[in-house]
Amino acid sequence: MPITIDAHSDILNDIHPRRLLGEKGVLERHWVPKMREGQIDIRVVAIYTEPPLLPELALRRGLDLVASLYEDIAESPSCVLCRTYGEIQRAKEAGKIGLILGLEGAEPLGTDIQLLRIFYELGLRVLGLTHALRTYLADGAFFSVRKTGQLGGLTDVGARFLEEAEKLGIVVDVSHLNDPSFWDVIKFARAPVIASHSNCRVLRDHLRNLTDDQIKAVADSGGVVGVNACSVFVNPPDLEHLVDHIDHIVKVGGIEHAGLGPDFADYLLVYMTEVDKASLPLDGVMPVRGLPGDEAFPKFAEELAKRGYKPSEIDLIMGENFGRVFKEILKH
Repeated sequence: MPITIDAHSDILNDIHPRRLLGEKGVLERHWVPKMREGQIDIRVVAIYTEPPLLPELALRRGLDLVASLYEDIAESPSCVLCRTYGEIQRAKEAGKIGLILGLEGAEPLGTDIQLLRIFYELGLRVLGLTHALRTYLADGAFFSVRKTGQLGGLTDVGARFLEEAEKLGIVVDVSHLNDPSFWDVIKFARAPVIASHSNCRVLRDHLRNLTDDQIKAVADSGGVVGVNACSVFVNPPDLEHLVDHIDHIVKVGGIEHAGLGPDFADYLLVYMTEVDKASLPLDGVMPVRGLPGDEAFPKFAEELAKRGYKPSEIDLIMGENFGRVFKEILKH
């Protein structure tokens, strides 16, 4: 049976604050119905630390998010945490939604490579080295142009983290890296890398989107580029033009290297501080027109079918491609 995979979701940043207010079963009440309607089988859920908490509270925040996920999964008969490809397969066969832990920015780890092992033991299987910031590990891609000194790439610490991640069996995600850091990862990586939620720069000139050379590099590594449905990264911001990005990834990198990571995030606006709102394009976090959220996942397949993609090709894009990468790397 084909599998549908969402390579990037921020629902942990909704589950955690609800649980702090005493709500139970957040997944079952708020997220499972939408994911079922959207036929999502597997989802990477991101540990993301808001800028006001950096750097001192990043580790605590990361651990709190993991704890909230564990607590909520225990109250959810529909969801299970997946650490290996075998567990992904068993979740699919059992009709459960499999959740994979990812780090959207390694800020909770600081420079302590031992913490990578700890988070691995807690279930971490996807690692993004930074989130739009300059950190101990790498330089990120800003959401908008900023005054800055000379841009850097991967640091020596970042190179060690990359090597350790590959040794452990963690997928490296380049989505938030700036161009120099991206190329450093490509240079040092020995396993397939992914861009879990990035679009095509030739279609929308934004630092968070990938150049054709970058798309090809991800494909050459054996990895996958998952398109991002946030409207700031698509122009005009509608479903048809978002699928144009899939078309372009297929054209440049090949059908086996395109996937989905929509990054639906509009529900997080209620939690944003004024500091967050000052640094992010608020209208840009809204999803593109025609794709309101999880429940609309099948619209990807419908639009691809209209464009003449074969059912087997649609299956690859909807999840089989990311599944191939997880099968290769998530062995332990």
